[in-house]
Amino acid sequence: MYRVTAEYAKNNFDEVINRASTEASGIVIVRENQSFILISQEELDAWMETSELLEDPNLLSDISSARAEYKKGEALTMEQVFES
Repeated sequence: MYRVTAEYAKNNFDEVINRASTEASGIVIVRENQSFILISQEELDAWMETSELLEDPNLLSDISSARAEYKKGEALTMEQVFES
């Protein structure tokens, strides 16, 4: 994660904005021992969607079951799933 001071962010706003659009984890702006994260709207949307999915108990149960099946070797190959 790219870290800058608030002063640097203020003086180099365009650079910081451009970097925030390419850094997957965003930019950390530090001011007086406080940290603020600047991320793109697309990244925020992805985090929010992930958060919502993780709140679904059925989905978490399904994932847990699928992992157990995979460990037992009960998984299908891509060819098996998509064969005609």
